[in-house]
Amino acid sequence: MSSRPPAEPLPLDGITVVDASRMLPGAVLARTLVDLGARVIKVEDPAGGDALRHTPPLIGGTGAGFCALARGCESVVLDLQSEAGAATFRRLAKHADVVVESFRPGTLDAWSIGEARLRDGNPRLVVCSLSGFGGAPRWRRRAAHDLNFVALSGLTALLGGGVPGIQLADVSGALLAATAVLAALLRRQRTGLGASIDQPLAAAPLPFLTWAWADGEAGGGGVGATILAGRCPAYRTYACRDGGLVAVAAIEPKFWTALVREIGLPHLAGAGLDTGPDGEAAAEEVAARFRSEARGHWLATADRLNLPLTAVHDLDAARREPLFSEAGLLEELPLADGATAHVPGPFIPSLGRTPPRRAPRLGEHTSQVLRELGVEE
Repeated sequence: MSSRPPAEPLPLDGITVVDASRMLPGAVLARTLVDLGARVIKVEDPAGGDALRHTPPLIGGTGAGFCALARGCESVVLDLQSEAGAATFRRLAKHADVVVESFRPGTLDAWSIGEARLRDGNPRLVVCSLSGFGGAPRWRRRAAHDLNFVALSGLTALLGGGVPGIQLADVSGALLAATAVLAALLRRQRTGLGASIDQPLAAAPLPFLTWAWADGEAGGGGVGATILAGRCPAYRTYACRDGGLVAVAAIEPKFWTALVREIGLPHLAGAGLDTGPDGEAAAEEVAARFRSEARGHWLATADRLNLPLTAVHDLDAARREPLFSEAGLLEELPLADGATAHVPGPFIPSLGRTPPRRAPRLGEHTSQVLRELGVEE
């Protein structure tokens, strides 16, 4: 199967990915590989397709997340539990470079499309499994979603104990999986052999926690107790006179010193990383200064002195922030009715933009892809 003809070569031009995954982790991985130039054929169940299609809020009857993340993919409908569907999937895998799946361990083996069977027909194939808990014997077949992985890791506690509101494990797990797929394709170029990748989503929160866990090993407070958790004056948010918030990240002494001199508190030059009662006392002095002026004043000060101080946006304000359009980090999302919406992207802007195609309708490319394989519907 040939990939789409590129306007300019991208790193994964000519690479075909067969994506049998479900929900957010696989969708983020697919969108990343599409941005890098791969052709992604999404294999969906005939009984409604990927559940992400129906997850609200909806845009024109389709889940907003699916619209944003599945753009540029092709959709093929196959009943993988049927003999005919499994046989067609094996043919797809035989012509593919990468297969992605997110079923519980053993599920695809039971359907005669497990990793060993697929790689037997295509030794160059890279199979990437987005499992929940990897090889942990007691956990292998446990059901779980993003909140479970984040909670188990300690990251939920670090974030205050509530539901984070963003899918940290799903997204970071997908990006780690993308890195593993790229590494496997690079190794294949040298050796001619494919690879088996199991990227457990339980591992996805761990890069966020490396410092916190190390802090605990060193006798500190561990999760929630690092200086980057808002415990020191130089790294926290402050309220301004008009109620707006600013984020101060003056973790380097030169920035903290410049800030406290500017706001008339030079005696706090050495207090930026203080914690405990001394740190709180220093932070309260700084907080009083920030409450004396509106946020615009402090943002202008940050511009003038080149300080790591920015606004704290809510989601609506973030979508209006000029930075993202000026930096080329917003894209128009084509919708099925011809309208467009603005979404973040591309994820890796230096390597090109997401193809200007909408997310596929369920089974939209089934006939086309099966014809390419010489398979009759």
